Amino acid sequence: MSDINFKAVIVGAIVDNVATLAVMLFLMTALASQGLSQDEVVVRMKSTSGLLLSLIIGLGCTGLGGYVAGRMALRSEVMHGALVAGAGVVVALLFRESGLPTWYDIIGFATMPSAGMLGGILARQRAAQSGT
Repeated sequence: MSDINFKAVIVGAIVDNVATLAVMLFLMTALASQGLSQDEVVVRMKSTSGLLLSLIIGLGCTGLGGYVAGRMALRSEVMHGALVAGAGVVVALLFRESGLPTWYDIIGFATMPSAGMLGGILARQRAAQSGT
């Protein structure tokens, strides 16, 4: 517990969630700007390709949050990335949309820890390269 920098975990979790929301909002706005109605945008986002894209975006943002937490903590970077992913799992469970396919939930929840830890690994490598 003494190795945990709670500020780094909180900032990483905020980065994860804000980045995910921002990218998803940008994507939906881009679709709407192509003349699609709101209903058509929702249908596309809930299609298999839309859900896969959502997973890629969400996991990428979890990795980014893990990276930020690892860089801020300056120690136990992988653990901090995993903690960011854990916070992401909690947020995802709290705001989980019903009616999504089971495969989406399984893949998302199963891969979030790895994404956060990968961000921590990249933070550790970056710190080793820069000497910080």
